[in-house]
Amino acid sequence: MSETTKDQALEYLDRGWSIIPIRPSTKRPAIKWQEFQTRQPTEEEVERWWTQWPDYGIALVTGELSGVVVVDCDNDESIKAAEDAEMFTPVKVKTKRGLHLYFEHPRDGKRRGPRAGVNSRGTDWPQINGLDFRGDGSYALLPPSKNYKWLAPEIDYSDMSPWRDWVPSIQRDEGDFHFSNLDLTGVIPISEDDLLGEWDRTAKYVRDSFPNTLKIPTGMGNGRNERVMKYIAEGIKEGYFGAELRVRAMAFMREFFEQALDEREFEATCESIEQAERRNHPENFAPDGKFLLAPQNPETLEETRKRKLIHMSDAEQLLKEADAKTYLIEPWLPSNTIVQVFGYSGHGKSLFVQHAMAALSSGKKYFGPFEIGRAASVLYFDFEMGMATIARRLIDLRDIHGDSQDRLNIWTPFVDDKEIDMNTREGIVELEGWIKYARPDVVVIDTIRSAYPGLGENSADEWARVNKLAVRLRNSGMSVIMIHHSNKPSENGIGREAGSTNQLTVLETQIRVAQVFRDEETAKQNAALYDGNYETPVYPMLEAKIPDGFQLYMVMEIRYGKVREWTEMHDRVQWVGFASHNTTDEKMVVSSMSTKQRAKNLALDGVDPLDIANRLNRPLRQVREWLGLYVE
Repeated sequence: MSETTKDQALEYLDRGWSIIPIRPSTKRPAIKWQEFQTRQPTEEEVERWWTQWPDYGIALVTGELSGVVVVDCDNDESIKAAEDAEMFTPVKVKTKRGLHLYFEHPRDGKRRGPRAGVNSRGTDWPQINGLDFRGDGSYALLPPSKNYKWLAPEIDYSDMSPWRDWVPSIQRDEGDFHFSNLDLTGVIPISEDDLLGEWDRTAKYVRDSFPNTLKIPTGMGNGRNERVMKYIAEGIKEGYFGAELRVRAMAFMREFFEQALDEREFEATCESIEQAERRNHPENFAPDGKFLLAPQNPETLEETRKRKLIHMSDAEQLLKEADAKTYLIEPWLPSNTIVQVFGYSGHGKSLFVQHAMAALSSGKKYFGPFEIGRAASVLYFDFEMGMATIARRLIDLRDIHGDSQDRLNIWTPFVDDKEIDMNTREGIVELEGWIKYARPDVVVIDTIRSAYPGLGENSADEWARVNKLAVRLRNSGMSVIMIHHSNKPSENGIGREAGSTNQLTVLETQIRVAQVFRDEETAKQNAALYDGNYETPVYPMLEAKIPDGFQLYMVMEIRYGKVREWTEMHDRVQWVGFASHNTTDEKMVVSSMSTKQRAKNLALDGVDPLDIANRLNRPLRQVREWLGLYVE
């Protein structure tokens, strides 16, 4: 195997691909691979790597350097999403759990990051579980790495389909404030080609591109396979299947191609699309497997009424839908939600949210004990920090979490000397104007007290205005985080949220941030929590996780208040700390582990799922889901 692997690696290198070695049975590079994002390895380096590590796998460094981007589909849902988005390409790799779809990088100077189709405001990768993008700054495993193989081993890699940046279709709930009423200058209008069927679209293409032959030549990256796949998909929608479908597709190739696709490749393409239709649309097939050319009988009035109501028989399906909820930050920040983070002054509530948003916008996998679902854009309305504080904070956030590539946007009155008073219509218009510009996934208001100067916090009617705006933003497709102060401290430390309980009516999640000190006297002086009050002291637990030379300078307790939908992923309390190096400016985040993280670590240590469930006091079904095991 070693010679085969080395030979394959050299072949990839000859293609102009930047490749790196991968540790066996993992997806971790065996080397520091960042430099190979800007240069290809030499033949001598490749020879040395696979001579030294003959059993190591191979990974392609994706992006403009290699000229390749990869769509990573990890499950049936993501495969269907890719098919529905017409992400068709003849160059595909079968992975352990799904598919890798290979496309040509446009090489137009635009960076296409790991989780975004294009690095620009308002264009984000779809929120589909298991659907990932490997572009600039990422990598994808290549055959013959374990569990990876080309679906068409003899295919010409140069026949990859050209990449088209993902343009999301946004469906929003109706409300007073809606993205349809916002800035649409960045929306690309539907072109004439989008209104044509694939036959007419291809005919127009050959007239424009190959006027002498009116035929698409083989190779040249003209996406022949992609066009055939689209035509076949259209044929299925029109009611063609099996032999009839193939006759139509052969006629299409005779009309527009200098040479038809290889017979084996053509048959594999037809079967792939037909299997996808059977998997994704079983309602289109009779019990005997026959394809139904006409739709099923329309619903009766009674059936329609029943479908719109919930019955006991719906319980299991509703539970599945709830479990499949898309999280930006698991478990407290799903898409389209309202969250309040509160705490006593100086305890770090803003710091906690800023670090969470920096990790989210940078596409990190975790922020402390909280798992991040996908990279998202953030618009942070800061009403309190000065410019110098913001600058220092941004440097720390970048050093710890990486560059967010303009997905973290901060508004402050210190930039243009223009205040936003949310008590006024002018203030709301100004806020909406910035939202139109940034089109964020998450809006943060820091703090409610500063955004609404003079707010009567004890008045239910006053809070109704705050709640109304939050609901409008949520109904427009954004998640909203409102940072708020707590009431006067008690002897037990930080109290509850300040003001009327009416503020809780629209919240889905409430988080309390309280600082933890080592000694009791300092804790009392700061209306904070004392390390010695915990059964397991927090500082020693976190200090065991930091490297030599680092020292903790702040620890926060993160505790849930109101949670509308409590799940097995919610841990009542977690701790997040910050450490700095004694001799450098380097900083890091250190935290406790979530129950989900603990489950995964125990599994890596070889602990049986049932034993894990018993140790963590969680249902076996939940533990198996966390570990990625099949659940009946």
